[in-house]
Amino acid sequence: MMERTMDKNVVDDLRREVGHIASGGGAWQDITKPMDHLAFTPAPTDVRLRETGRTKEPAEAIPFGRWVLQQIGRCGFIGELAKAAKAGRAFPKDGASEAVRKRISEQGADPDMHEALDDAELDWSAL
Repeated sequence: MMERTMDKNVVDDLRREVGHIASGGGAWQDITKPMDHLAFTPAPTDVRLRETGRTKEPAEAIPFGRWVLQQIGRCGFIGELAKAAKAGRAFPKDGASEAVRKRISEQGADPDMHEALDDAELDWSAL
């Protein structure tokens, strides 16, 4: 009984694919001819994506320093970075990532904090 069901599924899949190709939705591949696997055909552009690749416009994005302060509840080094930022009175709240990097360097942060800052910068830039 199971084999018959599997065979029916294979036949249904084959019918669907042949119908797709016959309607112009695909192309037959001649397996006797070698294919150029190095050839590149770019995919059509996705209209759902913005040209900038960001979900927020640059004017809508909050400053990096404020974003770091919002990460207090996070686990790991980014959360520790946020706690240290909140404790420091001279932390550049409206500063860019370079200002934050300069500040933690002045404070003598360990390499883990610099790595956390790199990770935080990637997360922030993905907004």
